[in-house]
Amino acid sequence: MMYASMLEREELRIFEELISQFDSLTEVQIRSVGVTPEWSAKDLLAHLAYWERAAAEQVREFEAGRSSTKQRTRGQVERINREVVSANRATARQLLREELMLARSEIAAAMKRAPEELEERSPLARIVYSQCVRHRGHHLEQLHDWIARLGKTS
Repeated sequence: MMYASMLEREELRIFEELISQFDSLTEVQIRSVGVTPEWSAKDLLAHLAYWERAAAEQVREFEAGRSSTKQRTRGQVERINREVVSANRATARQLLREELMLARSEIAAAMKRAPEELEERSPLARIVYSQCVRHRGHHLEQLHDWIARLGKTS
């Protein structure tokens, strides 16, 4: 059993920190590859916006009583990631940020509707923990490390 309010707080903390880190970057910095060997911070933002929309869709399906068992192979995920980054190279940073925020707001609203005591294996808890806490947290670490490296080279 987990508490929805604790999960909400951690999800919000990571989200706000990510947004703050993205907002702290200049236009040149956000487009510079280095967050990963292939991605810029803007590419990472596009990636997060895509997967956040996918998580919001899973939440909608769960709340509608439909089971979402879309299990993707590692190869499928890597292909999606490449396509998302490529398709969004010309997308404005502000639009990607807004897409991420909109999808996140759907997930946050679902968390507000959830009971305080949430079964860890419930679809909502799994979606929020895996997509919003673990996935975002992983990329937040990458972004922090890259920004620290930027500071050392300035």
